[in-house]
This record gives sequence, structure tokens and C-alpha cells, in this order.
Amino acid sequence: MFLDKSCSSLFLFAVAISGLGAATQAQPAMIGEALFKENCAVCHGAAGAGDGPVADLFAQKPRNLQLLAKENNGAFPFSETYQAIDGTRQIGAHGNSEMPVWGDLFAEEANPHTFHPGIDTREIVQGRILSLVYYLQTVQQ
Repeated sequence: MFLDKSCSSLFLFAVAISGLGAATQAQPAMIGEALFKENCAVCHGAAGAGDGPVADLFAQKPRNLQLLAKENNGAFPFSETYQAIDGTRQIGAHGNSEMPVWGDLFAEEANPHTFHPGIDTREIVQGRILSLVYYLQTVQQ
């Protein structure tokens, strides 16, 4: 899946309003870390090691997200990770059930808050997922 041009615009907009210099480079990962702790840590653990508080309740243990690059010959699988989060790439994560499709859930959360001219719900969702992916890049072993 390729991200559309509007996603790039959203990211540039976020960078423009968030500050200057090196601080702007860390911003997406910081937002992603907060999103991860709020939405993913309960299964994947606070550090992404697959050891969240409910991990033992599943037939298949949640994936250790710190090993994504290592399991992909040292290259972080950016597109595949994005697709896993947005639901484009199906994952049978917990036995017979699927991982939550965060793209749909983020859209439900963002829809009532879409008030910026020129930025729609889809762009907000893409920004959130990109922030999560950028954060996951920072936790690789």
C-alpha cells in the first residue's frame, strides 16, 4: 500500500506547527509512543516485547515488536508495519481472532474532531498510524 500525497501534507503540517530544528524530528515518535502506550501496550507490553498484561490470555502470544527489523534481515519493514496497523494486511494475532484494526478505530475517534479546513479524517488516521510506525522503529533491537 502506498501512502497518498495528502499523508505527506499532513506530516509536513504537523512538523510545521510542532516547533523547530531537531525537536521536530522526534515529534512523530513521541506521539507514536503515547499512542502505543494507550492502544498497544496492553497486549504488546510497555516496551513492545509481547509481554503485556493480557498477553497470556491469548492462544498465540502477541508479537515482540522490538524484533521486526531483526526478523526482516535487519531492515525495518515500514510498509508492512503500517499495513498491519491500519488493517490492510490481515493478521491472525490471537488464535482465531484478528488484531484490532486501528485504522478503523482511529477513524471513529478522529471523525468528530475533524475541523481543520483541508484535513479530513483519513489524513488524521494516516498521521496517527505513521507516528506509531516511527515509534516502533525506535524500539528495534
